[in-house]
Amino acid sequence: MKPKICFGLVGLACVGGPAVAQERFPALDQSDAMLKRRNRISLKATFNFNIKTDFTSATVSNPGALVPGVNRTYDDGFVFRDISGNAGGMTWNWGYNNNAQYTAVDPAAPFLGASSLAFHAVNSLADGTTRSSRDKMLPGFELVYEEVLGRFHISEKRRANVGLLVSFGHLGLSQRDSGSLAGTVGLTTDKYAPGVVLPPLAPYSGSFAAAGPLLPDVPASRTVGPVAATGTVNNKLEGSLYGFNIGPFIEFPLHERVSLTLGGGLGFVYADTTYSFTETVVVPAVVTATRSGRISQGDWLFSGVAKLNLYVGLSEAWSWELGLAYQYAGNSRSAVQGKAANLQLDGIMSLNTGLNYAF
Repeated sequence: MKPKICFGLVGLACVGGPAVAQERFPALDQSDAMLKRRNRISLKATFNFNIKTDFTSATVSNPGALVPGVNRTYDDGFVFRDISGNAGGMTWNWGYNNNAQYTAVDPAAPFLGASSLAFHAVNSLADGTTRSSRDKMLPGFELVYEEVLGRFHISEKRRANVGLLVSFGHLGLSQRDSGSLAGTVGLTTDKYAPGVVLPPLAPYSGSFAAAGPLLPDVPASRTVGPVAATGTVNNKLEGSLYGFNIGPFIEFPLHERVSLTLGGGLGFVYADTTYSFTETVVVPAVVTATRSGRISQGDWLFSGVAKLNLYVGLSEAWSWELGLAYQYAGNSRSAVQGKAANLQLDGIMSLNTGLNYAF
C-alpha cells in the first residue's frame, strides 16, 4: 500500500487563517524577527537513509527447441544460421571454445563409436534468489525556496506563517552486491554429429557469409539434468537521483530567533541509473560460463514528501536550518540478460542542514 501524505490542515490554514486572524486579533507585531522573513532561499547538505536495491536472477541461456533453422547460443559456443539458410540442414556459422568438447569416438547413442561435438548451457547459481544491497547513508544536496503568503494568529499572543515551498535535490547512487556461490544448477548438453568433418582447433568461430566446415544445425542428442557447480556473482547499480517537490508549509515561532516549520508536497524523482553484472558458473571438467551485461536508463517516478525544519536566526537575514524529511517515490527496475535490479525508494529518510537567507 502506498503511503498517503495529507496536507489538508495546512491548506485550510493557508486559505482561512489570515481572514479569521484579521478579524479577531490586532496587526502583527513588526518586532517579531522570524515572522518578518517573507522570502527565503537555502542550500543544504542532505544525508539520506533507507535506499535499497534488490538484485534477482533468471537464466536466459536456452538453446531452443530441437528443430531446424534455430540460432543456438551456448556457454561454450554457438550454432547459428548461415547465409544459405542452412541449406541441406547444415551450417558453417558455428564455433566452440574448448578442444575437450570434441570426442573422436563417442560410444553413447546415437553416435555408437562415431565422433561428437558437445555444447553446454548452464543456469545461474543465483536463480530464484534475491540478493540485497542497502547503503547506510547517501550524501546529497538540496536547494529550497520558500515564500510566505500569509500570517495569522493561532492565539492572542502567538502567530504563524503559511506559505509555499519549492525544492530541488540531488544525490549520487552506488549500490553493490557480490559473493561466492555453490550449489546445484541445471545443465543442458547438446551433442552434434560432425561426421567425417574434423573440427578446427579451438577456439574456433565461423561466420555468416564465409563458407567453412559444416555442422548439422540440429543436435543429434540432448540431455538435461542437475549438476554441482561453484561460481561468483557481482551486481552494481550506479547513477543519480534528482528530485523536485512543491507544496505548502506552516511556520510556528518558538522564540524571537527560533521557529519550527511543518510542510510537504508532491513532485517527482528522476532516476538516472546504470545496472551492470558479471557472473561465472563453473561445472568442473564440463564448462565454465562467464556472463556480463549492462543497461542504462532514466525513470520518472511520482513522489510525495513531508518535512520538519528548525530555524535558528543568526542575523536579520541569515539563519541556520536543521531538518528531517520523509519521501516516497516508489520503485525503479532495470533488467538485462535475465538479471534485474529493483531500486526501492518507498521510504527515504533524510537529515538535512544548511544556511537559509531571507530577503
